[in-house]
Amino acid sequence: MIIMIDNHDSFTYNIIEYINILTKNEQIKILKSEEVTSDVVHAINPDAMIISPGPGHPDDYVQLKAFLQSIYTDVPILGVCLGFQLLISTFGGKVVKGPRPVHGHTATIKHDGKGIFEGLPESFEVARYHSLIADKHHIPEGFKVSAWLEEGIPMAIRHQHLPIEAVQYHPEAILSEYGLEQIANFLVKAGVEIEDTYTI
Repeated sequence: MIIMIDNHDSFTYNIIEYINILTKNEQIKILKSEEVTSDVVHAINPDAMIISPGPGHPDDYVQLKAFLQSIYTDVPILGVCLGFQLLISTFGGKVVKGPRPVHGHTATIKHDGKGIFEGLPESFEVARYHSLIADKHHIPEGFKVSAWLEEGIPMAIRHQHLPIEAVQYHPEAILSEYGLEQIANFLVKAGVEIEDTYTI
């Protein structure tokens, strides 16, 4: 069972489509961000959890941030765009305005080749839809930057001891390269069975 935390964003369903392509009838439970509580999630007992993109500032999601503080050691988590910013903000990092808003732009990232980036080329194109960024000087304790732009803006983070990863860009967008592979890597590392016909 995978929980998809939906922050009221249409890209949520692109991610769900990727999961459906990759897995053998894996059950997906969609929870709106305002429905998420520790009790609800513990009752579902998911194998993994994905935090979707969404509008606004991460500080607008008070209930979801409180939930993340209570649950993060229990289940593998992948944050996407707003999900990335929520994890940065929840665990003590800083989210600030970027140099300029980017919506539907592509950029080249470089990465460390680990986690969701395992087996992928050392750089590739991703789609960006955001005006906020992580302050590279205030990454939360326990996390490291795992992908970045040439100018140093963090594009992904990974916890050093827990199964938590997050990306600022949209791997599920058609403009992004290797999006399916990144989702597959996350699912495999979370112990979710993927189709035999799919190879990374």
